[in-house]
Amino acid sequence: MSRLFLSLPATLFDYEELQDEFNDLILGKWIPPQNLHLTLNFLGTAFERESVIQALSGLTLKAEPSDLKGLSLLSHNQILYARTANPSLMTLHEQIQEALGLPYEQEFIPHVTLMRIKKISDQTLFEERLRRYDRMLIGVLHPKVQLIQSHITPTGAHYSLLEEFETYPSNTDI
Repeated sequence: MSRLFLSLPATLFDYEELQDEFNDLILGKWIPPQNLHLTLNFLGTAFERESVIQALSGLTLKAEPSDLKGLSLLSHNQILYARTANPSLMTLHEQIQEALGLPYEQEFIPHVTLMRIKKISDQTLFEERLRRYDRMLIGVLHPKVQLIQSHITPTGAHYSLLEEFETYPSNTDI
């Protein structure tokens, strides 16, 4: 099955070291480094590539590099993620929602998924290690809005870049 989403690519500085830090505590599959991203808008199967490109090509998309600082856990679905707190991401998300006429179904929490955790062997130690990363700069989001096609397979998701949209810094008047 193929699904579309709009994202910003992410880079973690010491991703292998971070994985080593947690591998003895959590069980799950780490997202491969080339697939790290922040999902701006999930489109699923509701849109065709060309309609998304047409809707976004006339927009002035404002994006800037954003720091990834700290780790957190979305406890309802056991997602370990890297945090970002750039308020312009909310503006970008809403701009795209409006341009594509997407419904506002759930709260947008800007994050980069690192793993869906299947099991935590020591909850207390896991929380201690999360706190070590609390304000640590661990990576960056790149200011490139990308249209990605995701192919779900038994071995995991495979991503194909379909389009990259030009972006401008948030402080630019265009």
